Amino acid sequence: MITLLHGDDTATSRNELQRLKAGREIRQLDGRGLTDTMLTQALESDSLFGGDTLVVIENLFSKLGKKPKLIATLAEIIKRSRADVIIWEDKEVGITITKNLGNPSVRLFKIPISLFQFLDGIKPGNTKSVLTLFQKTLATHAPELIYTMIVRRIRQLIQVADGVTPEGLQSWQVSRLTSQSRSFTIDRLIELYRQLLNMEYSIKTGSSPFTMQQLLEQYLIDL
Repeated sequence: MITLLHGDDTATSRNELQRLKAGREIRQLDGRGLTDTMLTQALESDSLFGGDTLVVIENLFSKLGKKPKLIATLAEIIKRSRADVIIWEDKEVGITITKNLGNPSVRLFKIPISLFQFLDGIKPGNTKSVLTLFQKTLATHAPELIYTMIVRRIRQLIQVADGVTPEGLQSWQVSRLTSQSRSFTIDRLIELYRQLLNMEYSIKTGSSPFTMQQLLEQYLIDL
């Protein structure tokens, strides 16, 4: 059986991947450096324990772009295998790939627009709007996921404020981040990032009397 998990909501797709992996013998492959020969060997080698092996391949197709022949070759190798295969991609892949894989079980994990609107609204003087968007986002995503996305956004803002372009972003995304970063000094961004790390530590150690949601609300109010 072939299962394809893809999309930009990587936190949710990761959770689903972990659920599918539970209790199985796993053969983990990094698709970014995988050749057709290596893929064939990994799929055809026997289980170490004589049981069924779940082969997990991460980021095999999203890196290929428009390389239809190579996509078709790799997909054909996977289809011929008798192993259970999960393909996990950190981006949404096109219909060409799903067609080449035959009839896989496909799960698309997309971050809703409201979450991006919320992240774009993180800046001083925008408390009312950002809290409203935060509550809206909570309707579909756990506070822990929202926390992860805020950490990623603040890290990206620090990068662009320091003249570094975050990897994997389009020019329009970098432009929006640059505009947002101008609402902060780089020292303030570093402080906000440090606060997020302290927040995670307090939750994991149980030293905070507040929930993640409550801590995030206070964080947004204090921007």
